[in-house]
This record gives sequence, C-alpha cells and structure tokens, in this order.
Amino acid sequence: MQTIPTTTASPAAPLKTEPFLVVENVSKVYPTPKGDYTVLQDVNLTVREGEFITLIGHSGCGKSTLMNMVSGFNKPSSGEVRVQSKLITEPGPDRMVVFQNYSLLPWKTAFENIYIGIHSVFPEKSKAEKSRSLTITLPWSA
Repeated sequence: MQTIPTTTASPAAPLKTEPFLVVENVSKVYPTPKGDYTVLQDVNLTVREGEFITLIGHSGCGKSTLMNMVSGFNKPSSGEVRVQSKLITEPGPDRMVVFQNYSLLPWKTAFENIYIGIHSVFPEKSKAEKSRSLTITLPWSA
C-alpha cells in the first residue's frame, strides 16, 4: 500500500492529510445511435488514506465505469480523477484492478498475458530478465 506524507500536528490542532483519491465533478457520456447516454453525472468522492469504502448500486448504475476511470482504463467526459494529487490519464503500476469477469487475451498463453504487465512496468529490462521474473518452480515439478 502506498502512503501519503502527513503533516505533524500540535496537540491542539487536528492532524490533516491530503486526500488519497479525489473524484471531482466526474461525468461519463457515451454516444449511441439514439443520442448521448449519460452513465455518470457530476460525481464527487474524496477518500483519505486508510479509509475503506464500498460502492453499491443496481446493475448498470455506473460503478464499474467509475472504477475504470480510477484505474485509468477509461477517461471521464468531464471532471477529473486524481490519486495522491496526480491526475489519472492512463493505467499505471500504482493502481490495481480485480476484474469482474475474464480479462485474459484468449489468443495468448497465460505466460504471455502476465508478460504484458511485466513489460509495461519494466520496459527497460531485457526480454530475458522479464521472462526470468515470471519463472516459478512448483513444489511438485522440482
């Protein structure tokens, strides 16, 4: 888990920290043949480090759309998403996602699917170094 530097507070003053996640005036609109379809409109959310939140709602209300914007897989139509004050514009190794459904590329092997992530985090390493980092020894195969 990443941490945010905190300020030292005097006994009389409460401890203040910058928000870990800020979703500010976020809207998402998808164009359709019948016109624009608004999935999210003017969503605001602030999460401080260490807080535990849950998004609940009926199917199709925009929960996954919002999480895809936090992860960087999707961009808001308006507004912005920031993690540790950094604007989220693309996926990055500082955020992780657990998908609701299968997310492997079916035309690639399991090794090749995992290699995609290793390559995106360590593009400067050689192919051999990246491949070695994926090699595991199973107890029954030794």
